[in-house]
Amino acid sequence: MTGFNTLPPRILTRIFEYLFWTGVCGKDQAERLVLPIGQYEVLACLKVSHAWRKRAAGLFYRTALVSVGTNDTVHTLGGTCHVRTNIRLILESGYAPKTTRLVLVVDAEPDKLAKCLLASEFVGYEWPSINTLYFYHPQNYEVRPSSLNQNKAIDDVNQYLLASMPNLKHIYALSGTSDSFGLFALDDLINVRMPYLKTLTVVAQGALKLGFHGHAQRLRHLTMHTVAHALDYSEPSGSSNDETNCSLQTHVLLSVPRVHAESLVLLDIGPIAPTNIWAPFFGTNEASNVPDLNTLPNFLCLRKLRLVFGVQALRSEDRHMHRASKHRNSPGPETSVGIYPLFPQLESLTVEQYPYNILLFLENFPRGQLLHLKLYKCLHHFYELSLCVFSRLQSACIDIPEAPHASKEQDEETWISRTFGVSTLRSLSLRASAAHQVDLPSTYQLHCLQNLDLSIGMRSVEVEKLLVELKHLRSLRVTITEVLSKTHEYLSRSIRPKKYTKSKYTRVLSTTLEQLTICLVDLAASRQRRALAKTAWLAARVPSLLSLHTQQEHLQVLASCINNVQANKQAPVDARHLSNMRLCTILL
Repeated sequence: MTGFNTLPPRILTRIFEYLFWTGVCGKDQAERLVLPIGQYEVLACLKVSHAWRKRAAGLFYRTALVSVGTNDTVHTLGGTCHVRTNIRLILESGYAPKTTRLVLVVDAEPDKLAKCLLASEFVGYEWPSINTLYFYHPQNYEVRPSSLNQNKAIDDVNQYLLASMPNLKHIYALSGTSDSFGLFALDDLINVRMPYLKTLTVVAQGALKLGFHGHAQRLRHLTMHTVAHALDYSEPSGSSNDETNCSLQTHVLLSVPRVHAESLVLLDIGPIAPTNIWAPFFGTNEASNVPDLNTLPNFLCLRKLRLVFGVQALRSEDRHMHRASKHRNSPGPETSVGIYPLFPQLESLTVEQYPYNILLFLENFPRGQLLHLKLYKCLHHFYELSLCVFSRLQSACIDIPEAPHASKEQDEETWISRTFGVSTLRSLSLRASAAHQVDLPSTYQLHCLQNLDLSIGMRSVEVEKLLVELKHLRSLRVTITEVLSKTHEYLSRSIRPKKYTKSKYTRVLSTTLEQLTICLVDLAASRQRRALAKTAWLAARVPSLLSLHTQQEHLQVLASCINNVQANKQAPVDARHLSNMRLCTILL
């Protein structure tokens, strides 16, 4: 214990923060919200020593916790309530005026939440310093309320929270329920506090119709998301017309509150309709210099933008028209999206599932100043897109859709070849819809690249070429797949220039690579063993390598191959660094 007491205060604080902040998510792992729900883990640290108490007390007492539906019980005049809380400890310690956060974990119906708020002693005291609310509704069950009692309980909960937190400015909410009561405790609270909020993050793991009223004039960070659900509008199996079979990914489209665009720094919303994207936002009247609902928006401070588009469920009378349509591409953003605002400080742009011409859509953003670009499932006119027009682009994460005609491998290789000519990139991630084998270009211009993720099919011999060409690479992830045919393999090797000398097995491939990830997909058992053996010898020629990652089922074979390399006394390379290298598991 003496050694722990001598730890620097900064390290102690980081350890307690790691215990304190916990990431939670619902059914969709992509939507993750970090909550400070580790109070009771930190509570044990308060009893270790005076030094530990001094560092952990701020985390524990500055966060009020009310967890409804736990095994802990509190006895009141109205009965027993299942609630876990630290409110009494905070009140008795005198930290209440300094408490800045409320964590509300709800695993019960609205009427039980109202009773537990009263039993926790949070209600009845005005918390002047609480400016942040973390709301978490973890379960996914159907609530069947008796309307009168539950509606009154919902009103009581909102009134309790409004009266207890008069200076609330930041709200983070995650709901895992599939019914309309998942965010019941926030409806009136958000609507009343909307003019004063600076941060609003609402993620619903069910297909809910999120819609908050009010006008946000000071909001800086807005994140609102719901989960999609699929509806199949297919003809009966006996139908002979293949074009009439249509499976649509439909969404409960998001309803965004009215927001003053000029105050936003981060905007992350979806799923939204691809028309009238900017209708909920308003700008500032130039004459009076005050926010005006009728003024066109300009996002003067926006730095990070993420837009997730959705397809609205069709009515029965519209389905025939949708199936008969052969041209779903929009002629341009003027008719599909509407008026576009200005983004003078935009640095990061993420677009997901845009259903029209992605090339024209991106022209409405300042491509010359973007530093980070992410495109997911943007199908239309994708292969006409060139990243060279993004002159300052530093990182790109692109989903490569499947080409619509027979020459899809050739189209993918041509597009990848153009992308490998963007010299400003420092991080690049390319993911293909199908793991078929694709040839990489013969020349690279990625002189500054440090992180590369190629989730596209490639041969194991291509990995060596990547390490030789990319001098500053620190992290590399590749997917090894089966070669299409012996003829394809022979032609690919014949047309490539031989840059390596006879002593190529003795040369060091990279002095900067620290992490290498190898994924094997659709390989025969004999080729898997061969690819892993090549990977082991590849790692022996990278003295800077710290960790090697592969799938769980291949980890034992890879370890055996590395042991064979280390035991080979006649090996042409120095493989002593392999004894310090970590073998790790990845999940596809």
